[in-house]
Amino acid sequence: MKRILFICLAALFLLPGIAMAHSKITVSTPAKEETVTVSPAEISMTFNTDIEKLSQFKLLDESGKQVPTGDIAVHKATMSGSVTEPLKNGAYTVKWTIIGADGHAVDGEYAFTVNAPEATPSPSPEATATPAETSSSPSAEVTEAPDASASADGNVSEEPAPAAPAEDTKAESGNDNGVNTVIWVIAGVIVAAAVVIVIRRNRK
Repeated sequence: MKRILFICLAALFLLPGIAMAHSKITVSTPAKEETVTVSPAEISMTFNTDIEKLSQFKLLDESGKQVPTGDIAVHKATMSGSVTEPLKNGAYTVKWTIIGADGHAVDGEYAFTVNAPEATPSPSPEATATPAETSSSPSAEVTEAPDASASADGNVSEEPAPAAPAEDTKAESGNDNGVNTVIWVIAGVIVAAAVVIVIRRNRK
């Protein structure tokens, strides 16, 4: 009976020491349950005891998909790793597994949220153009003056061609008469010659 009582008392004294020997997080970046407005560039955890180089962690998004991280570095009680890509808005979970000071593997997890403000698109230069720049310039076309001979209703009156001078007409008729006279004279000469020839033949 005394032996059982001794074992129980020893267990009461040893259990707190064993519990204290297990490592646990004291500080983390981002902090547990923290909401950050900028995507973190690094995940960092510091424990209450030194941890071994084999300690690791992984970052999961809210769908449970692992998010890529850089090489994990362990220095004494701190473990850290870079975030290779900007994190989208949402909840994230850090799951870690360390080898504590007592040589035992210890794992755990904590969550944080990213809630970065959405970037407002800047207006394009085309949208900010002034009305003076977008308005069309006055037409540079030159309107031809209407013809002086056009009538008031827009119809163009045709001017009669000038009549040929009377002298030209008389000259043309005079030339025609002269040609006719020459023809009649020649015809008369031919007829007279024929008559003369006939008379001479009869006399012979």
